[in-house]
Amino acid sequence: MIGEIASFSNALANAFTNTLGGKSTQQSSWRNTLRGSTTIAFALICVVIAFDLNSLTLRVVLIGIAAGFCGGLGLPSLYQAFSVSSISFVGPVVALVQSFNLILFAVIVKNEELSILFPIAAILGTAGLFLCSRQGVSSQKATFSAFFLTASAATFFSGFSFIMTLIENNQILPALFGARIGVLLVSFLFPPKSDKKVFTKPVGWRKFALLSGTCEIIANLFFMLAINNLELSKVGIFMASAPALSVLIAIKLLHQKPSLVNWAGIAATSGALALIAVG
Repeated sequence: MIGEIASFSNALANAFTNTLGGKSTQQSSWRNTLRGSTTIAFALICVVIAFDLNSLTLRVVLIGIAAGFCGGLGLPSLYQAFSVSSISFVGPVVALVQSFNLILFAVIVKNEELSILFPIAAILGTAGLFLCSRQGVSSQKATFSAFFLTASAATFFSGFSFIMTLIENNQILPALFGARIGVLLVSFLFPPKSDKKVFTKPVGWRKFALLSGTCEIIANLFFMLAINNLELSKVGIFMASAPALSVLIAIKLLHQKPSLVNWAGIAATSGALALIAVG
C-alpha cells in the first residue's frame, strides 16, 4: 500500500510542479522561474542530506551532478513551452517522448526486447497527441514550436534518467543531492533578466516558482519511496496519470479549459503510458 500511495503522490506532486512553474512563467519569465524553483529545491535537498552526510561519496555526487545538469538543460525549453502553449498539450508530449526515449535506451543499450504492446501504445499515443493538439477553449494553441520545445525538454529529461541508471537504490539520496547541484549550475547559465511583467505582480511569480521547486523535491522523494516499495512497472502506471492531473490543476491555476477532444487525447496518452508501463 505504501508503494501505491507514494506512486500516486509522485504523479500529483509532478503535476503541481509543472503547473506552478507554468503559472510563474505566465507572470514573469522562464529565466526567473528557473532560478527561483532551482534555488529552493537545492536548499531543501541540503536540509534533507544534512541528516545523512555519511551517505555522500564523490562518485555518486558527480554522477548526480552530470544527471542533474543534463536534465536541467530541459527546463528552459519546458518553461518556454508553458508560455506559448496549453498544459493539456505540453504534459502529454513530455510524458510520451520521455517514455519512448527510455524504451529506445532499453532496446539499444540494455538489449531488451520490445513488448508486443508497444505498437499499440505508439498508435494510441500518436492519436492522443493529435487530439491534444486541437485548440481548446483557451486561446493558447499547440504549434510546431511548442512541440519542438516540449520534445527537446523531454529528451534532456530522458538523459537524466539514462545517467541515473548508474545509481543503486541505496545511493539515491546523495545522487539526488548532486543532481540538484547540476540543475542549479544550469540556472546560472541563464541568469534572470529584467522583465517589465515582473513588476506588475512583484510577489506572485516568486511564490509560484518557489512552490514549483518545493513540489519537485517532494515528487523526487515520493519517487524514491515508490520504487523501493513497488514494482517499477506499477509505478509507471500511476505516473501515467500525471498529464491528466496537470490539466485538472491548470484549469484552476492557469485558467485553461480543455475541450472534450482534448480530454479524449489526454485519456489516450494516459492509456498509452499505462501500456508502456505494463509492457
